[in-house]
Amino acid sequence: MIWNRSVAIGAVVVVALALLVYGFWPEATPVSVEEATRDSLRVTVEEEGQTQLREEYVVSAPTTGYLKRVPGEAGDSVRQNEVLARLATLPSKVLDASDYQAAEAQVQAARAAVQRAKEERAGAEASFQYAKEEHRRLQRLHEQGTASQQQLEQARVEFRQARAAYRSAKQAVAQARGELDAARSRIALGAPSDDLSTRASIRAPVDGRILQVHQESAGVVQAGAPLVTMGHPDSLEVSVDVLSSDAVRITEGTPVEIVRWGGGGTLDGRVRAVPPQGQTEVSALGVEEQRVEVLVDFIDPSSRWAQLGTGYRVVARFVLWADGDVLQVPQSALFRHDGGWAVFAVRGGRAERQPVDVGYRSGLRAQITDGLSEGVQVVTHPGEALEEGSRVEAR
Repeated sequence: MIWNRSVAIGAVVVVALALLVYGFWPEATPVSVEEATRDSLRVTVEEEGQTQLREEYVVSAPTTGYLKRVPGEAGDSVRQNEVLARLATLPSKVLDASDYQAAEAQVQAARAAVQRAKEERAGAEASFQYAKEEHRRLQRLHEQGTASQQQLEQARVEFRQARAAYRSAKQAVAQARGELDAARSRIALGAPSDDLSTRASIRAPVDGRILQVHQESAGVVQAGAPLVTMGHPDSLEVSVDVLSSDAVRITEGTPVEIVRWGGGGTLDGRVRAVPPQGQTEVSALGVEEQRVEVLVDFIDPSSRWAQLGTGYRVVARFVLWADGDVLQVPQSALFRHDGGWAVFAVRGGRAERQPVDVGYRSGLRAQITDGLSEGVQVVTHPGEALEEGSRVEAR
């Protein structure tokens, strides 16, 4: 009887101790886990770009004269040496003292016009750069859902207006320079020339397409005045401004994917040139950035991107590195430890700190070169409270 009572009391004590241990035993920390897997991995840099012609030709008036109406229109195809315009040169006359003084005054006025046009071009360029960055910023905010479509459309309209004003200012500089050259030549001529009375045919320098007719109607034009801008559509390329820290990783021949260009699918391209000189630009957040203009050639046949013209917006994705069989984990699983990288591997319901060597990283994924095996579960978002040996359970 006494023995049975002792057994019962012992059993009660054991149960009580077990309940106490269970009550004070730390609960397992719920964590998100994911297995280390082998899959393809790419390291890319993505930036907005703009299409342009590799070689653009501005056909100008060779001398002051009377321009007949230009028959061609923007978009027309022309062959090399085909007549673009006809110019009837005006006879010159011997300058007397009064005319010479007037000619000198015209030179001074033309110089002032050139300086004024340059200053207007600088102001238009600053407005254009600001509008471009503002449009780029609202594009990103719109993609993130923090900017309305109306704000994006307003920014796009202001960007196009600023771009048009900048182009007009550049053309004004070219025209002012042409007028200055004409004023100087008037002083230099001083006497009539039989050659100036003949008709001059202005011909296309290469095969291509007319991009812009600067003066369509007939009238007197000054020497050097732009008449027609032309180029070959097959020489279309993409100019992309990238951060200088990214440009050092981009080399000639780097593969490029042209996405969000308005057509279906992705266009393949290749880096043709990375200029050695960058330029300072102000970001949408008002931060000065060093950027480099990278030039990209299309690899796909021109029939695939025939709808693209000059000055079109595209998005270029530079593929810096790619491999089809890479051991990788979520980048959020990595944390700093003892000057290197580590992850928390889940083994036997406990978190074990595992030092690892990290290779390439791309967005949400990171390559593991050493320290981890395929199939091992790792904590994807380790908090500060998680320690070596902590009990964990998958959510």
